[in-house]
Amino acid sequence: MQSRWLLYPTTGALLMLAVVAPVPGAASDAARAATHGMTDQAHAGIERTMAAYNAALNGGDTAAVLPLYTETGVFMAPFSQSSIGRDAVRTAYDAVFAELKFNVKFNIAEIMQMAPNWAFVRTNSAGTTLHHSTGRTTSEANQELFILEKGHDGTWRIARYSFSPTNPPAT
Repeated sequence: MQSRWLLYPTTGALLMLAVVAPVPGAASDAARAATHGMTDQAHAGIERTMAAYNAALNGGDTAAVLPLYTETGVFMAPFSQSSIGRDAVRTAYDAVFAELKFNVKFNIAEIMQMAPNWAFVRTNSAGTTLHHSTGRTTSEANQELFILEKGHDGTWRIARYSFSPTNPPAT
């Protein structure tokens, strides 16, 4: 394991966090989670959120996506401005689903709980995407980073989501 200290200014004080990063290939995801004090309950809750997001994305269902985000969630798609907050996230997903029909599978590469109510998930996804405007189906592959926040109800929700394609652009 490698660790480093990060200093964050807060109201009138500095917050110091130890960030412990796994050495690639050093341990399984489950072992890393256990090493960092992540409970089985937190791990399972995060995996439930990710599975629900995968299903909502493939279902093209904005109404199913929205409860998976925090009220102040941010969706950061490539080549687009960030969509910040529930209304902007709704508008962004409505536009995405109007054009695209996904058939993708997310594979979790890493889950790391950074604080009691904060975690990140790094994923890779692959599958196909139907473009409604052209009727053409293309290969889809991305790498994603999700920042999740645990709500007062104990549910992990997407606070920030960013992704980038891993397939080369079509020529």
